[in-house]
Amino acid sequence: MMLANDLKTYYDEVRRYLDCPKDEQDRLLLSVNKQVIELQVDNPNLDYDGIVEFLGEPESLAASLMERLSPDVIQKFRKRKRHLRMSAIVCIAAIVIVLSTVLIYTTSIQFKSDLTEENTIIYRRWRDFS
Repeated sequence: MMLANDLKTYYDEVRRYLDCPKDEQDRLLLSVNKQVIELQVDNPNLDYDGIVEFLGEPESLAASLMERLSPDVIQKFRKRKRHLRMSAIVCIAAIVIVLSTVLIYTTSIQFKSDLTEENTIIYRRWRDFS
């Protein structure tokens, strides 16, 4: 059980370095897991450190897995990711602009109503004296 948790953590780390769609990540990690299972069948006493030694560090494994992918898949994914990031930035900027406008507008109305109220009071007082 401990080995399974350690491998899940290792696979999660590899996933962080995979710059491709989730279904491709799943497919690549499934093939790695199959290799690990075959390795364990051949070497039943192999521990986590031995498996990591066989697979390599997560970043280097991810780089070798990325080489298996078509450049078109990677390019489309990166383009989509860039588009989503830009859309998020535009949405956040729009929200900030709207909130700023609302804040300025409400502050302006409150300020104008204060001035109008004072002017009305002053006007009434002036009329009372005439």
